[in-house]
Formats: sequence, structure tokens, C-alpha cells
Amino acid sequence: MSEMPPPSTRLAGGIPPIATKAAIGVGVFVVGALLGWIGRGVLAGPPDVTTISAFDDWRLICPAMKEKDASCRMTQDVIDSKSGQSIASLVVLKEVDKDKKESTVLAVNVPLNVLLEPGLGLKFGNEIKTYQYKTCTEGGCVAVVPYDDSIQASLSAAGDSSISVARLDGKTIELPFSTKGFVDARKAFEHFDAKRSSWWWRLWS
Repeated sequence: MSEMPPPSTRLAGGIPPIATKAAIGVGVFVVGALLGWIGRGVLAGPPDVTTISAFDDWRLICPAMKEKDASCRMTQDVIDSKSGQSIASLVVLKEVDKDKKESTVLAVNVPLNVLLEPGLGLKFGNEIKTYQYKTCTEGGCVAVVPYDDSIQASLSAAGDSSISVARLDGKTIELPFSTKGFVDARKAFEHFDAKRSSWWWRLWS
């Protein structure tokens, strides 16, 4: 008595089950990719619009999503309580040097009528660190501070903080600023930066 042949491993139409599974998998991937591409625009916001988000006393300014080589910056204006005008500013941003190496820095801008030799001081609580000015423009004099773990910890901690500068008459004045909202702004800054460096985001942007 002859043995029965093994059951066929092909479906109607001659398509093997493994090919069917592969086709389904590819279809799911394509649909998921299309949904991701469509949803990316919804979640990331308009691709050609600069966005500004407020986190208490700090602002996060992010360039249009289509500007792939750009980066966000965190800012705070120091306001004179008497005049209501901005007299200084702090900006956390990405900086690219001549060797095209990127780093995060804290740029502090103060008015022109300051003595350059003593430098600029950042005071957190009872601790103060001094930094030299990098340049002066029509908008004021700027000190660029390396954004290291110490600076981040100081800005993340709640407490009295101020910019210390020497006036032309030699007197030192302090310009208080706030650390309120910095932690949330920094998290949003890092999230946006990670998204821009993602190969998946670049693929569909």
C-alpha cells in the first residue's frame, strides 16, 4: 500500500505560507511608516515655523523642524524692576567652533558700560565664579561660559542667583535672575535635540 503524499505547503494560487507572512509583515511596516510620517508632522508641529515655549521664567525657542542643522536655545531676559526694560540676558545654546565641533554653552549678555578687566561673575547662593568677556557689540558685552555639569547643577537648583558686573566707576552691581522653570526647559531642550539627531526623524523629514 502506497503512502499518502505529505499535505501541500502552498495555499490556493500556489503562494507558500512563508511568503504570505512576509508580505503581511512588509505591509504592516509600510503602513506603520506612513502613519509615522503623517503623525510626525502632527506631533512635531509645523515644519516651517519657529516655536516659542514658556517654562516659568525661561523660554525655549526652537527653529523650524525643516532646519535640520539648527538647534533650540533657552533664554531669559533680566528685567530692570524700575524701568521694566531688559538689561541683561542668559542664553543656553549649541555652538560650533572652527573645527566644526559642537558644544553647549551659556552666553551671558550685559550692557556696554562695564569694566572688562574684572570679567563677569555668576553667583549661585554664596558661590561666585568669574568669566572673561569674549566680545562686545552694539547690543552689549558677552561672556561665553562652558555649559558643564557644575553650571547645569547650579541653574537647576532653586535659590538666589545673579550676574555680577563692575561698572565704569569701579562699583560692583548684581543683576538677579531666576532659575525657576529651568529644569523643565532643559528637558524639552534635550528632547528636541535628541529628536533632531535621530536617523528615523531625518529619514522622514
